[in-house]
Amino acid sequence: MNKRVVSLILISTTLLVSACTKENLNSDSIIDVSSSQAINNNEFYLENEDTTAKDSNDSKKNSGTIKIPINIMSKYSKDITYLEVKEDSSLQEKLEIIIKTISREYFNGLPISVTVYGKNLAKIELKEPKDLSNSRVSWKVDYLNEVTKEYTINTIIKNIIQEDYKGAWIEKIQLYYENELIQLD
Repeated sequence: MNKRVVSLILISTTLLVSACTKENLNSDSIIDVSSSQAINNNEFYLENEDTTAKDSNDSKKNSGTIKIPINIMSKYSKDITYLEVKEDSSLQEKLEIIIKTISREYFNGLPISVTVYGKNLAKIELKEPKDLSNSRVSWKVDYLNEVTKEYTINTIIKNIIQEDYKGAWIEKIQLYYENELIQLD
């Protein structure tokens, strides 16, 4: 009897994950983000007078922008997509673009907000959709349950921290769900 229950749980979990995962994601995909562009390549650099881009034509075309890597994992692969953001954007604006992309690509567009405190702290709030009756997914049920909570936290934090970024960036993150600090048990 226990083997059947475990099998049913595994099957239903697999179906749920499959239904929530965006399929056919490949390295040629482009993320459409307002006020930014996504670029797929294998470089991360700040284009200005101090650093040199690999391709001089690209550096002229994209001058004044930074490329922020976002790890997008699908069922079959792990791709890095680069969001192109204006260099003079505020840290808050850059983080909002990243959060919007993470929400759409990883979490079926569930609401996420970010607030920057000081120079190095970001508070990220995971919010349930306002109308739960029309939503197929929720943070609590689908992404903060016992099985997926650690993956959800790691996904958000790894894409926000941006360890290779050379400029001023976030060093600390507080992650909240419905005004409660999220912690691993």
